[in-house]
This record gives sequence, structure tokens and C-alpha cells, in this order.
Amino acid sequence: MERWSINESAEIYNINNWGSELFSINKKGNICVHPSPNSKHSIDLRALIDDLIKRKIKPPILLRFMNILEGRIASINRVFKNAIQENNYPAKYQTFYPIKVNQQRQVVEAITKFGKKFDLGLEAGSKPELVAAISLATGNGLPIICNGYKDTEFIETILYATRVGYDITIVVEKLFELEKIIELAKKTGITPKLGIRVKLSSKGTGKWATSGGEDAKFGLKISELIAAIGILRENNLVDSVSLLHFHIGSQITKIDKIKNALIEGTRVYVEMKKLGVNLQYLDIGGGLGVDYDGSKSSYFSSVNYSIEEYANDVIYQVKNICDEAGVDCPNIISESGRATVAHYSVLVTNVLDTNTQNIMPDYESMLEEREKLSPTVKKLVDIYQSIDRHSLREDYHDTIQLIQEAVSLFNLGYLNLSDRALAEWLCSKIIRKINSIVERIKPIPEELQNFKLSLRQTYFANFSLFQSVPDSWAIDQLFPIVPIQRLNQKPDVLASIADITCDSDGEITSFVGENGRTKYLPIHKIRSDEKYFIGFFLIGAYQEILGDMHNLFGDTNAVHITFNKKTNYKIDTVINGDATWESLKYVQYEGSKVLKTVRDNLEKSVASRKISIEESSHFLELLDRTLQGYTYLGE
Repeated sequence: MERWSINESAEIYNINNWGSELFSINKKGNICVHPSPNSKHSIDLRALIDDLIKRKIKPPILLRFMNILEGRIASINRVFKNAIQENNYPAKYQTFYPIKVNQQRQVVEAITKFGKKFDLGLEAGSKPELVAAISLATGNGLPIICNGYKDTEFIETILYATRVGYDITIVVEKLFELEKIIELAKKTGITPKLGIRVKLSSKGTGKWATSGGEDAKFGLKISELIAAIGILRENNLVDSVSLLHFHIGSQITKIDKIKNALIEGTRVYVEMKKLGVNLQYLDIGGGLGVDYDGSKSSYFSSVNYSIEEYANDVIYQVKNICDEAGVDCPNIISESGRATVAHYSVLVTNVLDTNTQNIMPDYESMLEEREKLSPTVKKLVDIYQSIDRHSLREDYHDTIQLIQEAVSLFNLGYLNLSDRALAEWLCSKIIRKINSIVERIKPIPEELQNFKLSLRQTYFANFSLFQSVPDSWAIDQLFPIVPIQRLNQKPDVLASIADITCDSDGEITSFVGENGRTKYLPIHKIRSDEKYFIGFFLIGAYQEILGDMHNLFGDTNAVHITFNKKTNYKIDTVINGDATWESLKYVQYEGSKVLKTVRDNLEKSVASRKISIEESSHFLELLDRTLQGYTYLGE
């Protein structure tokens, strides 16, 4: 076995850069999770998965590390606290968690629990989210901000919630919405607590840049803002406006875009204060990005700034403009959902044994019968037997040309099936031989840098891309994917990762690599005596809630884990993934009715002696077991 170190694995998967000091590799070659950056304590992921399987919790398993979640909330509040102190900022900072990022009850409950000492609030953008927020705020006094479009029922619910003691701010998104709020306020006699969202000309970057700018979906233009203030003043409600909100998009990759928005948004705040609007809060929205690929760049899966730089720029820019204008500084609110929850969630699943090299026939013996081979295949044999570092370019180009020639000859009927199979086998052997030579050459010749794609094999993993990492398919989002074991051994396969759905789109072909994005994942040949697992990292934001039930693959098993010094880890909660009957129920199939329909038909077959009673019973047992079982693959 070729010598290989865990440091080399950390480099090829770029773990030290995207891992935020929360993930590492131990001496066994297994991925470890740390409760906080640089913590000496850790959990061995492979050992954890083995323990969970012993507990009959089957992969795929979504692991939620609650200490990491708590730490992320603390980190965001700490950097803002430090920035406030350094800049002598006279007001406060407050985090609001937008529950659209992950609405799972256990997750939001944990966030509100961890955030209580920081006065964390919740942001809701729909009626169902409002109900969820109210349920969590009951008895806890959590403040709530309501964004998004609102109908009469939505507004009336907020107003009466305010009357009975909930702290809810309605953010006005459109002028017609304001008119409806005023009408219902008069009708109910309840004074609303209002915020206004302004549509800035500043834009973010990347996939969500259209959230900002003059063509943005939400917010009031400056002319509409002036009109709204006039309407509020006419209705004696201008003093009800306490918050100004803006948002220029999620995952903002460039810090200068954030600065531009802060300058423009604070100028609007200052001018509104001068117009007599008694604003107390400036809600700068979301946008604090996550460095998914570890490149620390302005690429859309990265960010070119740190969380500390973000907080310092927010506080400095707001204070500078307010001081210059002689206006009181606002309390700052941010809605950094992605940065809060991305890191704490890891999906681990087993790779199915798709190493076809173990069952492919060996064609070496056929090479000895050279006179029986076609001219095209003979040329490939010559290249295979004579290749060296001095002829790499020529041999590589000739191989590609000859395999194309073999396909053409086969289609024309001049090459039989065995010869074509031999040509494919030789092409694979030549590419591997070239790779073994190229790995020792520095620098790699430019024309050979992309040839590794020819080596890529498809490895199937027991998961649904559409359910667990839908952004990878929908918007080409990059997530770190790493084997969780054998990282003290050199990976000997370049792979793409395909899921188990019946969809050709269910394949991942972009990965985080040592030098940025790469089109293959270095991985190991699977041994017959092992279970081989891979982890999908930084998937805590949006992925769970955006999941699609393609092929009726449902939610995965989920486990909440906290670190424990005595026992290493403690399982707080196990949430069973969807059974087949639950997935079917989403699309209006009732398991009991399915069984009854099948049973009635089987009885007819038994009566006509097409099948035996034993066969009928066994089939029903299998069907019932399938309905009760996990939607993913077992042994």
C-alpha cells in the first residue's frame, strides 16, 4: 500500500479550510466532529455511525450536532458584541432566526433555547411559520418579525396576538399591504407594531443577487416609502413604525456589496429619522455567507470575508453615518439563518458496492492472440505495452482517437462485440497507466490536466439527492463530501456520486477539492468485508425543508447529539425517517386500503388456484413489511 498521511487527505478534501476548525481527521483515519473550534474533545464519526446501526438506526442518517449549533449562535453574538465595544456603539445587537431556513420543530426549539441569553428572536414569512413562531414564543416572550406578503387573516392574527401580549412586528412589503393593515387596525382597535422594508438599489452577489436592486420582489421604492410615511401620518400611525428593514440576498460573497448596502440602508434610516419617524431598529436582513468550498473567495460557494469582518463593517458603517448626520444610532438586527445552522448538520450514508473492477473479465490473455485482433485494437495494444512519460501526450490523443474509431467501426459492422469490449478495457488500462505517470510529473502538462475525467467511475450511495441536498441539483450549490473513514490511506478511485432515485439528474459531479471545485471525488475501492460511508457536510441550511420526495424517498432518520466528557457523546433525540406508508400518504395512498385491495385480488387468485395460500400470505407479509419500513435501502 502506498504511503499516505491524514494531512494529505485533509488537503485533497480541503477540510481545514471549509471545516471552520469543527472537523478533523484522527489517527485512525476517521473524520471527527468537535463541539467548538479547536476543542480537544471530538466524536469519531465512523464509530458513531457503527453505534447508531447497533441501535437499529439505519443509514442514511442526518446527524445534528447541537453543540455546534449553540456555538454558532454564540459566535455571531460575540463578534457583534466585540464590534460594539471596539467602536463605542451606543445601541444593541440582536439576532433573529428566519425559520424558513429550517422549520423542523426540534431545530427551532433548540435555537430558541440556545439563543435565550442573547434575546434571540424569530422571523416568520408565512401564516404557518407565524403559527410555529407563536407556539415557540408562548411562555418565552420571544420577539417575532413577520416578513412576506400578508392577507387579511395573516394581519388580523398578528394584531390579536399583539393584543394578548406577543411581541410581533409587521414588516410592510407593499403599499396595498399597508392600507390593509390600517383598515384592520381601525376595525379591531389594535395599534400595530410596524416595520417597513425598503427596496435598495444595492445588490448582493451570486445566486440570490435579485433579492436586492430596483427589480427586487419585496420592499418599497423610495418614492413609495415617502408615500407610506404620508399615509401613516394621516392615520396617526407614524409613531408605530419602529423598524426599517432591507435585504439584498442570501450568501453574499463579497464584503464590498455588504458595505454598499449598509451605507445606502443607513442613509435611508437617517432620512426617515429626520422626517420624524421614530425608528429604533435597523434590520439588515440575512446574507452572512458560508465558505462551503474553503476557498475564501468571491465564488458563489464561498465568501471573501470573515464573520468578524462582517460584524465590524456593519457596526462601523452604521455608526459613521449616524454620527455624521447627528442621528441616534439604531439597535441592529440581523437575520443570519444560513450562517447559524449550516455547520451543525451532517448526512452520513453508505456507498453501495459498485466497484465493477472486481467483476469485470480479465482480457490480458486475449492480448497474446495478437493475430486475431482487429487493426484498431492492435494499435491500442501497442500503446498499452509501450507507453512511458516521454510519449504521454501522443499516446493519450491516439487512445482517444482509436476508441472513437472502434465505436464507429462497431456501428458499421466491422468490429464485433468482443473486440469493442477489449478496446474499452484497453482504453481504461491506458488512462490508468497515464495517470500513474502523470502523478509523478510536476508540473502536469496543460493538455493532460483534464484527462482524469476519463477515469471517473460512478459510485452509488444510499440517499436521494432531491430529498437531502436539493440545492446541489437545483442551483449547483457545492457541499463538501468526504469519506468518513480510511483517510489514512490513499484513495484509489475518482468517482461521481449517484443517488438511488430513478433520475439521471440524481448524480453529483462537482466536489470541493484541494484547488477549488473539481469534477470528481477521490474515494477508495470498497472492500468486500467493509461498510463504506461518506458524509455530506454543511447542509444544515435549507436542505431539510426544501427536500423533494422524488421516487417517494422520504425524510431520513435524524439524530440530535451533544458532546459528553464522560461518555464522549449523548443522544438527545432520535427522529425516525419516513416509513413507506407515510411517503405514500403524502400522495393520497392509504396503506390499509392498498393492503385490502391487494388482499381481495389475491383471494380471487387463491380461489382459482393460480397461487397457493402460502404464496398469498407471504406476499402480503412482504408488502406490509415494506409499508412499515424505511424508504431507503437496507442490507
